Amino acid sequence: MAKSLPKNLLQRIISAIALALPALASIQFGEPYFNIFIAVLGVLMAWEWSRLCQGKLQAGGIVLILFIGLIPFLPISGLALQEAILVAPVICALLFALAQRQNGRILFSVGVLYLALPICAFIFLRNSLENGVEFVYWLVLVVVATDTGGYGFGLTIGGPKMAPRISPKKTWAGLLGGMLCACIMGIGMSHLFDWNEPFFVGAFSALLAIVAQIGDLFESHVKRTFNVKDSSNIIPGHGGVLDRMDGMLTAGAAFAGIILMSNGHILSWF
Repeated sequence: MAKSLPKNLLQRIISAIALALPALASIQFGEPYFNIFIAVLGVLMAWEWSRLCQGKLQAGGIVLILFIGLIPFLPISGLALQEAILVAPVICALLFALAQRQNGRILFSVGVLYLALPICAFIFLRNSLENGVEFVYWLVLVVVATDTGGYGFGLTIGGPKMAPRISPKKTWAGLLGGMLCACIMGIGMSHLFDWNEPFFVGAFSALLAIVAQIGDLFESHVKRTFNVKDSSNIIPGHGGVLDRMDGMLTAGAAFAGIILMSNGHILSWF
């Protein structure tokens, strides 16, 4: 059965617009503004992850915040993003040793890679590729279309739950709706940017919608593990930064990874 609209819908819309303006501006103007914006998001997500997995901010959380916050500034300082990837396993081991809550130490340490890889991915996509601004616009809007379509289709159609033990509100109708909206967004942006293969970009966008949903489910699993509803309450009507960026993290890391693994050949579609 379809559900009614949430009471805080207006608040959610206002918050989304307030977040979108600096995000889109940073994407448009690029380095160093994009790096600064990503660093701010990274610091907030690292803080939320620390509180989520450890209950409160402790020494390990401070290490995580500093490490994640510094990554976007590596290229500006003349260092390569690969430096962060090489150091990440060491930081993982350090967080594992510093963890105070024993049942959360594995997830806490995994958080280094969970946050570092997508941050490196977005810096790489925006600043290292010739048409990076277009790719980041497309990626962000595809994930937004996925979330919006999933929410709208799930709310109006309902039906069988996709993963009731992890995220009781997510339905298969919502997943298909998110994929459809992502596909339409991909095709539309292909025509807007005059890309080479709109059909393939649309199909790829639908696949990234699945990846984004996996990221959403992963964060929901972590919150359920620690019996937490939202990663924080920093965004009125939405919860935390992680709650809004979970799908973006996995989709961004996946897209950058596919570019590197294909030696850039996938970019011939764009």
